[in-house]
Amino acid sequence: MKIRKKITLWISGAALFSTMVFSSIIFFELTQEPFKLIDKEIQHMATVLAKRITKDTNRGDAFDPDGMPYNPDGYWIVAKDDQKKVIYRSRLTKFTDLSTPAGKTRFLIEKHIPRSGIWLKQDRNDDVMFRGMVVQQEINGRFVEIRIAKPIEDFEEELIRLGINIGVSLFLCALVIFILSYVLAGRILRPISAIINQSREISEKSLDKRIPLGKTRDELYELSVALNKMFDRIQHSFIRQKEFIGNAAHELKSPITLLMLAQEDMLINENLSLSAEESLIKQLETSRRMSHLVKNLLDLSRMEQQDILHREKTDLSVLIKRVLDDYGDVLAEKQIHVHNQIDAPCPIIGDPEKLFRLFVNLVDNAIRYNLPENGLIKISLAQSRTTVCIEILNAGLQIPEQDLSRLFEQFYRVEKSRSQALGGSGLGLAIARKIVSLHHGTISIRNAPNQMIQTRVELPA
Repeated sequence: MKIRKKITLWISGAALFSTMVFSSIIFFELTQEPFKLIDKEIQHMATVLAKRITKDTNRGDAFDPDGMPYNPDGYWIVAKDDQKKVIYRSRLTKFTDLSTPAGKTRFLIEKHIPRSGIWLKQDRNDDVMFRGMVVQQEINGRFVEIRIAKPIEDFEEELIRLGINIGVSLFLCALVIFILSYVLAGRILRPISAIINQSREISEKSLDKRIPLGKTRDELYELSVALNKMFDRIQHSFIRQKEFIGNAAHELKSPITLLMLAQEDMLINENLSLSAEESLIKQLETSRRMSHLVKNLLDLSRMEQQDILHREKTDLSVLIKRVLDDYGDVLAEKQIHVHNQIDAPCPIIGDPEKLFRLFVNLVDNAIRYNLPENGLIKISLAQSRTTVCIEILNAGLQIPEQDLSRLFEQFYRVEKSRSQALGGSGLGLAIARKIVSLHHGTISIRNAPNQMIQTRVELPA
């Protein structure tokens, strides 16, 4: 999971938790305050009712509900004296009986009351919620117990609607919080993303660039400074390494050339014995391999140090034909048949010298690692609006899968003994990859059917 998503989840989680806690407190307060008001109303009604009942019964009169603060018909009321004799019943007691929970003086209870008998704002199932209270009072020496309840079905529905509204609001709030958190995380990580992109560009394109430093001297500023210092050390090490390779190869070039000339002069001598001549020939072959290796090292060093292309309009079909013509004698000597399927011109913008070297290395590789008998090379080209694809297939032994990804490494060889026998230096494919990379293309090698090896090069058209 990316850090932006983590930050989004952390911020959203914290905000939603706070919102839910705050909403729960508000919902609890909103539900408790009306209950307190209802309880005060019921308490007041019960107190006044107890006084009136005591007053009227003391005079020997029947209880008269007129003059009560609220209409008793809107309440479920049962009043009893100390003998458990019912003194008064309200009209609602005809439709249902409310059993008081044991040990509770305040209670909520739901009863089924058909709306055909009385309308109390029942729900669709004809259920009515009551808020009840048991009041016991002693007035003028007389004990009175009043069970009183008020139907609050409309209040319950309001609570349900309030809960639904709060739930919908929480959902919308969660959506807004998630979006804002994602945007905020992006703004927080924008400097880090810039550092990452700049670092990737430095590592892939050039070590000369550096990460721009921000105006605020915060942790990101310190990170940029540390990375720039690291890039300075890396660039210094790379330059020293490339200079060493280039200088060493240049210094080796002249002695090897002189050694080859001396060996060739000695071979001209007619008085040499057969064993001495064979020894000189082996030494000359070794010197030639060393000269070829030094030349490749110099070429690779120049390309890595300069990374400059002299771009001009170049026809790939002409370059490939030139390479095949140069290798004509070698192909004939090794009896390798070539199928050149490139007929039409294929112009691109590129460095003709480096592209020529690219195809020299690829064709040379295809010749070296071809079959010893009945060799075959196929060259084809496919062009689209944006890319040019060149495929070179050569007959040869299949390459182990674990070695395919390492073929373009410097000095890497699948079979070192066989490569040395064929004269390979282990740098040809590394140089080819560098040339293709300078042209912003791709190169790959894979095993093809019918005992063929496919080299595929894609270049921008």
